[in-house]
Amino acid sequence: MNSLPRIVFLTGASSGIGAATARLLVQKGHRVFACARRREKLEALVASLPEAVRDSLAIRVLDVLDVEDHQKAVAECVERFGGLDVAVPNAGLGIFDNLGEAALEDWHTMVDVNVKGVLTTLHCCLPHLREAKGLVVNIGSVASRNVFPFSGVYCATKHAVLALGEAIRQDLKSEVASTTICPGAVDTDFIEQTHNEDLLDQYRPNFKKGMHPDFIADHVLLAIEHRGRGVVSDITLRPDFL
Repeated sequence: MNSLPRIVFLTGASSGIGAATARLLVQKGHRVFACARRREKLEALVASLPEAVRDSLAIRVLDVLDVEDHQKAVAECVERFGGLDVAVPNAGLGIFDNLGEAALEDWHTMVDVNVKGVLTTLHCCLPHLREAKGLVVNIGSVASRNVFPFSGVYCATKHAVLALGEAIRQDLKSEVASTTICPGAVDTDFIEQTHNEDLLDQYRPNFKKGMHPDFIADHVLLAIEHRGRGVVSDITLRPDFL
């Protein structure tokens, strides 16, 4: 693998896949600018690391929908670490319900975070990624290729993420590489934003049996460290029980 240290701009870093990715990358010698909305979770992330690698992790509170603050965060990343090689727009959420009963606000929230948030991260990072001939690692889902009951709007947002990864590959192929990682169920608190208690009772056991976030982080690392040897365009990851 190519072990050259990379500078990574990561959103949704406070828990789950994002936190696991930040921990793994800095322990493997990369430098990570980790953003999320919850400062206390980001501070806990720093505290969870060995002291020897903490300087390789910078944290910042960021709402991915705040374009101006997003631009400032990217500028701070470049100033802190001297560049930007990889963007991982990981921030995302799912709120599941029957289409006929779901709240419009929940649909808008998923589109805002899962699509607009990813686009904002990409747009803010793109000048630096093009200069570095860098990489975008999008976090899609098995829902990027399938539609599941009670998940239609969430699936639509993840279809968009997969399409964006392919657009990067086609439009920027000589400048920026693209990887989309599409996991199935992961054992995180992801499901807990759903309000429908009946669905929660159905979904919680499967998510509890899902993959550990570290397994997803392993594949983010793989995509980053294989640059120079080839590009991993997309990966689908599934729990053992499926």
